[in-house]
Amino acid sequence: MEKKIITSALPYSYSIPHLGNFVGSILPADVYFKYSMMNGDDAIFISGSDQHGTPIELKAIEEKKDPENLSNEIHAEIKDLFERFGCTFTYYGKTHTDYNKEVVYSVFDALYKKGYIIEIEGEQAYCNIDKRFLLDRFIEGKCPHCGGRARGDQCDDCGKLLEPTQIIDPICNLCKRKEIVFKHVKNLAVDLAKLQPKIKAFIEKNSKNNWSKNAVNKSLSYIDEGLKPREITRNIKWGFPVPKKGFEDMVFYVWFDAFLGYIGITKEWDSERWKDYWLDSKARLIQVMGKDNIEFHTLMWPGVLIGSEMGFILPYTIKASEYLTSKTIKFSKSRGVGLNLKSAIEILEPDYWRFVLMYLYPETADSEFSAELLEEIVNTVMNDKVGNFVQRVLKIFASNRASVGEKMQLDDDTRKKAEAIIFSYKTNFEKMNLREALHSAVELASLGNSILSTKEPWLLVRKGDQASLKEFSETISSLIVLVHHLSLLLWPFVPTSSMEALSYFGIFHEPDFKLLEADVSVVKELDPRPIFRKMGKEEIARLEQFSGK
Repeated sequence: MEKKIITSALPYSYSIPHLGNFVGSILPADVYFKYSMMNGDDAIFISGSDQHGTPIELKAIEEKKDPENLSNEIHAEIKDLFERFGCTFTYYGKTHTDYNKEVVYSVFDALYKKGYIIEIEGEQAYCNIDKRFLLDRFIEGKCPHCGGRARGDQCDDCGKLLEPTQIIDPICNLCKRKEIVFKHVKNLAVDLAKLQPKIKAFIEKNSKNNWSKNAVNKSLSYIDEGLKPREITRNIKWGFPVPKKGFEDMVFYVWFDAFLGYIGITKEWDSERWKDYWLDSKARLIQVMGKDNIEFHTLMWPGVLIGSEMGFILPYTIKASEYLTSKTIKFSKSRGVGLNLKSAIEILEPDYWRFVLMYLYPETADSEFSAELLEEIVNTVMNDKVGNFVQRVLKIFASNRASVGEKMQLDDDTRKKAEAIIFSYKTNFEKMNLREALHSAVELASLGNSILSTKEPWLLVRKGDQASLKEFSETISSLIVLVHHLSLLLWPFVPTSSMEALSYFGIFHEPDFKLLEADVSVVKELDPRPIFRKMGKEEIARLEQFSGK
């Protein structure tokens, strides 16, 4: 049994997450957490709303609302949607709390005393029209690296971290004018250059622990370029005030208090037990995110933890996905357009989205999404391959119960094949190959379908002779066990459908892998219904409103 803290990158509480956000962090983290629970691990799943930052302040200005009230409203809506999508957080909290503030201040104080906080002079954008300093994301323009559409801190297209002064033809996001000048300011910064040797040693040691390749390569490329001090203060009002003389009118930059929110949210969950995880050197911190969050989690976050010397555990595994893209359906992680969770759940039930998104999970390369692909996976994989197999076997069994022995077990050949598939499923999970783990589960259904088509048990029972009935009993016995095992393996991915299938075996609690070794029996009253259905034309038509055409 392993002790794990599983986190997903914290969604900004300024808009409802889109499918790209969901499959990039929250969903795979939830899938892995459910697997860890099945495995008997001492695991907690921590996430929450990132409440500070430019997008929230900008939206609050546009809607003439207080940013805290606005972010709390959106936080509640996001939390509800995640739960409706079957996500089972140990705790889903917020970053704008006294708990997180306490963590931020204590870590800042430790870094300052250790000499890792320095003052740097620089320039901050100022809008002559609005008469105010501009946060990085209040600025838009061209990326100096790829020429794509960029904001003041990062390019949406190539993902490069930027400084506002690098933006070509900057425009103020408030007035949409180019009346921007850069004024001299002082900020506090974490001296990442001073921490670089320790950060590099951390990456070289821990990147062997199932880090995704993009996390390793991107992190080492930044190390090769040489880390620079990173500002942690901003001349704005929304955020935690900086507790240092001369900087009282500033707040902490969102990146600094956001990832410390992992600790603050855990502390809010349990003011004592949080120490059992974050201060236990044997615990493993598993962090799931999209590739645009790599630098924050592999350079800045561990740098802050290392520099504080407060004993917090460092990331053990960094799982960073590529992007879910679409040429035909509007997706946007930052610009408020596209198919989001709220609209998705009105088209299909959550389990369908969970299955399809993990089936397409952009594990090692960008994955393409389309309405046609969604329909194909739902109809041919979920319904035809998985759902039909479960229902057909249970129906054949229910209609011929008297011809099947009491003890359900796999025949030798099927057992060997099933054990190999289950071993592959578990191995993929341990290596954080989550998409491949789902494909392994589907392979178990393919094995069952192959037996159905080869043995044709319905013909065996019709023959009625002793030899045929014996073969029928052995075949259905194996198939019933396969249905049981498949239902179990599907739980991390489609929890509602999995529990519906497991209920036929009298299992009404969250499953664990011990059930693979337990005796399999079917409940007496059995009226099997489809656990999946095909998509209809109406559902496809409803997706057309999100067409990118």
